[in-house]
Amino acid sequence: MPLELAAEKPGDNPAALAKVCPLHKGMAIACCCAAMASLAPVALVQLRILKDLPDPPGRLFRSKRIVMSKHAYHLGIPDGVLGLASYGVTLALLLAAQPQRPFVRRALRVKLALDAALAIRSVRKQIAEHGRICSWCMGAAMATAGVVYFARKMRDAEQLHPV
Repeated sequence: MPLELAAEKPGDNPAALAKVCPLHKGMAIACCCAAMASLAPVALVQLRILKDLPDPPGRLFRSKRIVMSKHAYHLGIPDGVLGLASYGVTLALLLAAQPQRPFVRRALRVKLALDAALAIRSVRKQIAEHGRICSWCMGAAMATAGVVYFARKMRDAEQLHPV
């Protein structure tokens, strides 16, 4: 059996695979963390640990009214808590996704599609039911768009430059 260097078989070198697109993966992870940071105060208000959610000035925002409405509690669980758990799973999949793990990468694609659909649904629901928006929830929705964008860039970079 001939001895081969890692440089001769890059597909077997996890260190080389991890260097394919560190910027895109790092940005996707940062956006996921931003979504979690945006939802943390929402969950704290819903759990009645914090009393108020500050909003930017203007009539468009009514965060506390929206996050304390009956529609914000699915099966008695605050949607801020569910969102934090969901983004925790997304973060774990982002961290575990590597070119040599096709199942994790497929699971990440499905999870990102679900995250995007839920973010869009949340925005539409807030506008339709309340006529206002939750600034904190919008932060999470925009961060979700960033996660999806950078994860897609990460995937495209891996396909263009297979290691």
